[in-house]
Amino acid sequence: MEKRIFTVLFIAVFATMLGVGIIEPFMGIYAESLGANGFFIGLIFGAFTLSRAIFTPLIGRWSDLSGRKNIMIAGLIGYTILSFFYAASHTVISLTAVRFFHGLASAMILPIAMAYIGDIAPKNQEGKYLGTFTIAFFMGMAFGPIIGGSLHDLWSMNAAFYTMGAISFLSLLLLIFMLPEINAHKKIKPSSMKVIMKDKTMQAMIIFRLLNAYGIAALMGFLPLLAQRLDVTIFQIGFMVSTNLIVSSAFQRYFGIVADKKDKIMMTIIGTFIMAASLLLMPFATGFYSLLALNLIMGFGSAVSIPAGSAITAKLGRKMGMGSVMGIFNTAFGIGAGIGPMIAGLIMVATNLTVVFISSAIITLAGTIIFYYLMKNNKEYRTAHVEAVSE
Repeated sequence: MEKRIFTVLFIAVFATMLGVGIIEPFMGIYAESLGANGFFIGLIFGAFTLSRAIFTPLIGRWSDLSGRKNIMIAGLIGYTILSFFYAASHTVISLTAVRFFHGLASAMILPIAMAYIGDIAPKNQEGKYLGTFTIAFFMGMAFGPIIGGSLHDLWSMNAAFYTMGAISFLSLLLLIFMLPEINAHKKIKPSSMKVIMKDKTMQAMIIFRLLNAYGIAALMGFLPLLAQRLDVTIFQIGFMVSTNLIVSSAFQRYFGIVADKKDKIMMTIIGTFIMAASLLLMPFATGFYSLLALNLIMGFGSAVSIPAGSAITAKLGRKMGMGSVMGIFNTAFGIGAGIGPMIAGLIMVATNLTVVFISSAIITLAGTIIFYYLMKNNKEYRTAHVEAVSE
C-alpha cells in the first residue's frame, strides 16, 4: 500500500504543479498588462502565498484530526474551478481575489501530500522519501513554464489558464479513485499549536523557511522583468525557470539520502548560501546565458538544502503531528513568499530592480544565520541526530 500511496501522490502532485507552473512565471507580465505597477505585482503574488500561509496550519491540523484524502480532493476541485476565474479576470483587483482563493486551495494539496509521505516514510529515511517526493514538485514546476511559454506565444494567456484547469481535473480523478486513506490521524494525538511553536527546532525551521522563501519569491516575481530588459524572450524566461527546477529535482533524491546520514543543519546552510550567491549576481548578468547559468547554480543549492530541511521537519512531525508540523513549515514559506514580493515591489518603486535582487540575497543569508544560531545549541535535536545516524 505504501508504494501505491507514494506513486499516486507523486503523479498527482506532479500534475498539479505542472498546471501551476504553466501560469506562475508569467503572472508578473500578465499583471503588468492589466496595469499593475511594482507594488501591485507583488500584491498579486503575495495574495496567493499569504492566503496559503493563513490557512495551511489550520488545514494541516484538521488533517491530523480527521484525515487527509478528502482535504486534498477539495483543494483540487478549487484548482479546477479557479482556472476559469483566472481567464475572466480583467482588473488588478479581480486577479488579486482569484490569487487569494488559489492560495486557499493550494493549502489543501502540497502540505497535506507531504504529511502523507511523512506518515509512510520508514524511520530515519525521511530525507530519502521526502527528497524523492519533492522531485514531483520541482519537475511539475520545471516543465510548466516551457508549456506555458509555448501556449502564451501560440495562442494566449487564457490557453494557459484552461490547461491548468484540465490538468487539475485529471489529478482530482486520480485521487478520488486511486488514493487510500491511511487513517494516520488515529495513531497519534497532535500536540497543541502552542507546544509546537515553543519547540526550538520548529522555531529554527520557521525562521529559515520564511526568509529563504523571501529570496525565492523575488526570483519568481521579478526575474521575468529583469530578463525582458536584457531582450530575453518569453520562451527563454520559461526555459530559465525550468532549468533551475530541473537541476533541483535531479539531485533531490541523492541529497535526501545524504541528509539521512549526514549533518542536516550544515546541508541546509550550504545550500542556502549557494542560492543567495546566485541571487546576488543575477542583476549583473549580461544576457540569456549568464542568467541561465545562475539559475542552474541556484537550482543546485535548492537541491542541497530542501531535503535536509524537510527531513528535520518530518522527524518533528512524528512526535507532534505530521499535518500540524508540515502545515506550520509550509506556512513559514507562505509568509516569506507572500511578504517577499510586496516588500521587493516597494523596493523596486523606491530604488530599482538591481536592489531588489541584492536585498533579497541579504535577507536570505540573514535567515540562514538565525537558523544556525537557533540550532547550534539545540541539544534535543543533536541527541536525536546522533541516535539516528548510529542506527
